[in-house]
Amino acid sequence: MLKSYKLNYHYGITPPKENGFAIKDVFLNAEPGYITCLLGKNAAGKTTLLSLLYGMLRPKSGKVSWDGKEVNYKNLAAYHREVAYFGEAWCASGLTVNKNVEMLSTLYPTFDRKLFDSLITLAQAESTLDKYYIELSTGEKAKVEIAFLLARKPKLLIMDEPLANIDPVFKVDILELLQKGVADNGTGVLISTHLIDEISDMVDYIYVLDNGEIKKHGSRFELLGDGDGNLREVLNDNN
Repeated sequence: MLKSYKLNYHYGITPPKENGFAIKDVFLNAEPGYITCLLGKNAAGKTTLLSLLYGMLRPKSGKVSWDGKEVNYKNLAAYHREVAYFGEAWCASGLTVNKNVEMLSTLYPTFDRKLFDSLITLAQAESTLDKYYIELSTGEKAKVEIAFLLARKPKLLIMDEPLANIDPVFKVDILELLQKGVADNGTGVLISTHLIDEISDMVDYIYVLDNGEIKKHGSRFELLGDGDGNLREVLNDNN
């Protein structure tokens, strides 16, 4: 399980005197087999928080732990073999998708090419394999990257706004890929978004982030009741 405890972060060396923390006293849990949603408006601090959880930023105080061990520079490589991140540069833009997969898959002993091919088929993205990555549309890039990351069989996949700027047709395929990864391989997903209505029926747990602080958290049932609730109301009601 991924856990953060009283996570604090501010940009710059000197701590701000007031209201200057990008992340303040954040706690968050995400575990394999479940989809956890980090919900927040733009500039709420979602990218900063996910960067801290993945080890791309170091907290000023507090800690991040994975399977009970604090994540630090000594175990970061091992951590990244088990926890994948969507949202960073991951391949060479001047190579075809197939060449990228052949080259990068050697870095991950758990990579399953048959699984990758089946996910590409599920996403109706077979035509992308022989294209140069730089030629792909935003939606095609997202499909290929998610298929590659899931084929690594990570225990947890952290995703920073994967649905932003994606055509609605592509979003359906992307969400299907994520649900298949959870169902078939027990991969956990921690997904940040402000597009709340598009994922409300697939998440298990929700954390609402506002101005760098967790304002609400709980299971989907706890926050939405029997389905009559609305994530938009949850997001806007931070009192």
